[in-house]
Amino acid sequence: MPVPPPILDVFVVWHPDERGGEQVLTGLQQHFHSSAFSGLAGGAVEVYGRSAAWDDRGAPRPIDVGTQPAQTEVVVIVEGTELARAVDTEPAWAGYIRSALAVRDRGGAVLVLRKADYRGGGGVLHELVDGMQALTGASWTDAAVLGREVSQAITQHVAGRGQITVFVSHTKTASLLEDSTFDGQPLFAKVRTAIAETHLGSFFDAQDIQAGDDWVRVLNEAAAESALLMVRTDRYAGREWTQREVFEAKRHDVPIVAMLALRGGEERGSFLMDHVPSVVCDPVNPDAGIAAALNRLVDEALKRALWQRQRVYLEAQGFDWLPVHAPEPVTLGPWLQEHRVTSPDDRHVWILHPDPPLGPREREVVTELCAIAGYEDATVDVLTPRTFANRGGRLPR
Repeated sequence: MPVPPPILDVFVVWHPDERGGEQVLTGLQQHFHSSAFSGLAGGAVEVYGRSAAWDDRGAPRPIDVGTQPAQTEVVVIVEGTELARAVDTEPAWAGYIRSALAVRDRGGAVLVLRKADYRGGGGVLHELVDGMQALTGASWTDAAVLGREVSQAITQHVAGRGQITVFVSHTKTASLLEDSTFDGQPLFAKVRTAIAETHLGSFFDAQDIQAGDDWVRVLNEAAAESALLMVRTDRYAGREWTQREVFEAKRHDVPIVAMLALRGGEERGSFLMDHVPSVVCDPVNPDAGIAAALNRLVDEALKRALWQRQRVYLEAQGFDWLPVHAPEPVTLGPWLQEHRVTSPDDRHVWILHPDPPLGPREREVVTELCAIAGYEDATVDVLTPRTFANRGGRLPR
């Protein structure tokens, strides 16, 4: 398989005398090399540092990686006292920052991470970066917050949208074994409070549906257009409307994360609720779990945006369907119906989705459903970028 070009290059720029810059680079490298992004094709995301002098002029090497630039370049400027001084007094650094800002002219983005102890001023650096999106103060001290803030800003840039909206899917009905309040708040209300402290938006049915709205339509549209967070408490899986919300989100291939906060357990669960990333949340002390779930949801939103960018290259290999989530009955059924109508002469089903791959028994179920739809077993192939490359990057002909 020809390796698709990189989709995203992130460059962290800091002055070598600025303490903490190396930690920012390491934190972002660990974040973007995590399992959340490893399932994409090829080297979809890479993170580079730009700090040490490249030659006797004192500035780092240019913002580029040679002959194969990524579709999108993002520069994170660590704004601090040392960089401000260098931009004011050293022409090489002033020119370098101006060249870094020029990535915007070729479709890139620039983010500013302001050091917690930096008070700013009226210098050249302030003039150059004034008005740009600054990452929150907690990003400097909390690597998880830094990763979320950078991922969210990149998602908004790549997808061409504004704020990521989190549809919070929850049930207000507590089980007998659940303590439904935490410091006077239900768990889903604590989720909303946590979202309000980020740059994320939120959608809650009770607060966000206005009188006179078609509430069924509004709920369905919100679940289909947002990133969906499942607040999975004891009775969540068995409620009609939570099932419908997850159903609509899966059918529209939007990011979904399950926050598991069970106290007494579930009567039977639901096949609609699984096959998504999950984060454990302690229902007694939920703050850490809520933060982890929101962080993962933002990463899922970015993964979706990057996968959509890669599709233009991967479709050229001949695949019929490239969903961002592995196929399952909820999503495979309607796609097979559409495929039979739009491509009636096809005698194959070739599916590519991000890693990890389906297990053998999961593949059997997919194959059986395809056979029911009229496709023979030998014409069905469900692959990921890794399994496709291991096969030699070729589909059967």
